[in-house]
Amino acid sequence: MTEDRVIAILNAYGADPARWPQDERAGVQAFLDLHPELMAEVDLEAELDALLAMPDPQPSELLQHRILRAMPAPVQQWGWKAPIAAAIALVVGVTVGFAGGYVSPAQQDVESIYADAYESLGEDWVDWLGEET
Repeated sequence: MTEDRVIAILNAYGADPARWPQDERAGVQAFLDLHPELMAEVDLEAELDALLAMPDPQPSELLQHRILRAMPAPVQQWGWKAPIAAAIALVVGVTVGFAGGYVSPAQQDVESIYADAYESLGEDWVDWLGEET
C-alpha cells in the first residue's frame, strides 16, 4: 500500500472505513496506523462526509412567497394575434392563388414562340419546323 493509493481511496470513498473497498480496507487501516500524519487527511474527508450528509434545507413559506412574488409574470406573446395572423395569411394565399392566372402572360402558340426565339439568328423558322413555304 502506498500513500498515493490511501489518499485516492480517502478521496473516492470518504473517511468511513465501511465504505472503503473490502479487499483494501485492512491495508489502508494498517498504513494509517503506521503513518499518523495522514490522519489530517482523514479528518478533512470526515468533515466533507459530514457536509455531504446534511439533510436538504427546507425553505420557509415566507421565503417561498418572496421568491414567487419576485418572479416576473408569464408573458403571452401571441394571444389573440395568432388567429388573426393565420387568417391574414390564408386570405393573402387564396388571393394570390386565384389571381395567379390573371397575372401570368397569355399563352402563345408554339410557332410564334419558335419564331421569336430564332428571329435573331437569321434562320427561317418555318424551315426549322420542317414545313414548306
